[in-house]
Amino acid sequence: MTKQERINLIYKANVKTAVFQSLLAFPMVFCLFGSIESASWNGWYVAGAIGCLSVLGGIFFKANQVETKLTEQGDAKTIIARRNGFVFAMFVLFLLSFALTLKLGWTYVWVLGVAAGVIYVGYRLIQKQDERLSDIDPQHPMLREIRLDNVRD
Repeated sequence: MTKQERINLIYKANVKTAVFQSLLAFPMVFCLFGSIESASWNGWYVAGAIGCLSVLGGIFFKANQVETKLTEQGDAKTIIARRNGFVFAMFVLFLLSFALTLKLGWTYVWVLGVAAGVIYVGYRLIQKQDERLSDIDPQHPMLREIRLDNVRD
């Protein structure tokens, strides 16, 4: 399968899950702000946020399976799984640092600074993994190549 066919397939799979992800955003935001605004960490809000994150994790896992099926090389599959795991971990870290900073007050803005640093390091790790992936399987698209302007039908 060529690189262009892989980009088309991965992008179309991502578009199919985007609707469900956007519908899941409302309860996620509701649960996060509910836990931030409550006097104590309300268990229902936290359980709702964890439930939403679990469903999003399942969506990321499904997208990871779609992408790993496109290559036959074991090292490439490992790199793809690690890269997608880092993307999800950075998303969770950003949400948790944002919620924690709002809950503690803006005087603890250093939490966002630490999160920004970790996200930058994670972004650089993802770039390095994309470079290794292109060395192992040149036909597999990098993460930044999977976008609408690269889709050709």
